[in-house]
Amino acid sequence: MKAVRLNLEDRQAWQKLQHVLTSLASDYMDLVAAEQTEFKFEQQVLSIAFTLIASDSDRDRLNEFTQNIDRYFNRLQLVGVQRIEWEFYLIGDDVPVLAQGRDIPLIAAPVPLPTNALARDQQRSPVRNSGESTLAKGKFKAGNLVRRFRGWLADPKTLAAARTTSRITIRDPRGALEAVRTTAIAKFNDTIQWVDTFPWETWTKEKSQQIKRRHQRNLVRSVIEDVLILGVLAIAALWLIDSLAGPTFNLALLPKQHHDSNMTNVQYRCGNPAVSLKNYVCLGRGMRYDQVASILGSEGKPLGIDRKFGDRAVIISWSSPDLSMNATFVNDQMVSRAYRQLSASK
Repeated sequence: MKAVRLNLEDRQAWQKLQHVLTSLASDYMDLVAAEQTEFKFEQQVLSIAFTLIASDSDRDRLNEFTQNIDRYFNRLQLVGVQRIEWEFYLIGDDVPVLAQGRDIPLIAAPVPLPTNALARDQQRSPVRNSGESTLAKGKFKAGNLVRRFRGWLADPKTLAAARTTSRITIRDPRGALEAVRTTAIAKFNDTIQWVDTFPWETWTKEKSQQIKRRHQRNLVRSVIEDVLILGVLAIAALWLIDSLAGPTFNLALLPKQHHDSNMTNVQYRCGNPAVSLKNYVCLGRGMRYDQVASILGSEGKPLGIDRKFGDRAVIISWSSPDLSMNATFVNDQMVSRAYRQLSASK
């Protein structure tokens, strides 16, 4: 694997190193507090301080963690660094309970050291309690996702696959749909199998332990985050319920006289599908709802129950900028109709 060279005097390289090591620590949330990882680079010595969650930490897990850190630094060429040290502290302690380190070949910086944000970081002498803000980390992660998605779209393999798929779809659309159906069924079966075999009980216990540790580290911030998450979920649930709910009856939209007893046979031909007087006259007693909707050109909106024709009589309304009309249906047959002129007819 090709080694990656980082010049820690460069702000972007310094932030990248901190982000990678913090992400590595987040994989061991049962061992260390990733958000309290701290860094210092002075006199060619890179120091990293990790905060242990408990004094009786699992030694095997701790050895595995330090080995992963060592393997990560083996893939790096750090410019201007002669020694790397990492220390482990207990929460609230200033003396490390474990310290390790090693010397590395010194790679000279190609240019004089610039005066940048790293110099300001060096002026903050204590290593403890100095880390990136949560907002900066969130922006970095979001930027990484955007860059990865943009790279995937611009990848020649992605473009070639899209062209191949489009040609196959044009030549054999039925076969393409069948392939999509087969793939969807296979993915669905894989998902069901994953849900059935996933260790939900173990996962739930681990998550509850992580939440408990997070509350122990910073109770106020954890409670605020939990409230925000619950608020977003509640808003999403209300929006989903509202979108799935059926139409409501608005009796205020009913005209004063919402039925017409003077029903006659159809005497005129219907016009183009629309809410118009010509199509209103075209409506006849006994028509089914789907016939009326096809004549008026759209589905109607339920308004209420017409007690004059019984408890099963439903009033359906249609409207246009010039006209509002409604019809009463009993057992899917129109028994009454009415209209109201909203503007002067042309």
